Amino acid sequence: MNELPKQYPFIHIYPQQKAHQPVIIKGNTEGLCMLINTLISAIANPDNNAAAEVFCGDAEFYEVVVRLVNTHEELSPLPYQKS
Repeated sequence: MNELPKQYPFIHIYPQQKAHQPVIIKGNTEGLCMLINTLISAIANPDNNAAAEVFCGDAEFYEVVVRLVNTHEELSPLPYQKS
């Protein structure tokens, strides 16, 4: 098997396809640590979005944005509901 390079943060986030399904997050140590730090930053700085710059398995770069919310309206729409 090909090992993931340790110098790059790799994360895959698989969303729910319908209600009651789990969200699955896979990543190497660097990627999961970056996600943890991003979650902590969002909590520590609630007025700002926190972001992690990570890679998926095919080396595509993307951003994970974490936003602290306080109301149901801020959570809407649910990802598995059709608009």
